[in-house]
Amino acid sequence: MFAVWFTFHENDTQYLSEKIQELSKKYDSQSFIPHITAYGLVDISLDELDQIVQDAVKDEKNFTVDKTQISFSDDFWKTVFVEFENGDSLKRINKKLTDYLESVSKYHFKPHASLIYKKMDSEEKAKLAGDIIIKDNFTVSGMCVQEFSEDISKWKIVRKYQFE
Repeated sequence: MFAVWFTFHENDTQYLSEKIQELSKKYDSQSFIPHITAYGLVDISLDELDQIVQDAVKDEKNFTVDKTQISFSDDFWKTVFVEFENGDSLKRINKKLTDYLESVSKYHFKPHASLIYKKMDSEEKAKLAGDIIIKDNFTVSGMCVQEFSEDISKWKIVRKYQFE
């Protein structure tokens, strides 16, 4: 199983990684690579997915995503997260991926970057979401294909794509 991620520019990856590591230490949770899931969990060959992503990102350039809010949910994979405005570039690339992949797997795209994966009660998540201070925008500079595992420590990036 694979997921397709938007990846951040090096400076923003570092910025978000520090936030994620800080939270993972404080709350005894697993650290992970910051990302926006463009399309989640498809069960097709890596070669086929590689071609689909290459087609979807052809001629793409770096773009900025704007934070809308910090939120939380009951979904483990969205414990506490930064929500982003679904701008033109995100929509365009997600539509191309959806056109190729929806016959294999349905994915509801709501652009966000998780900050922590942890089972927490709602009050704790709400307080954490309210306390986190995050800058207002980030640069997306590429995509990658991630080999998924329920065990976060076994996540592996198997393909990378840099925008122009």
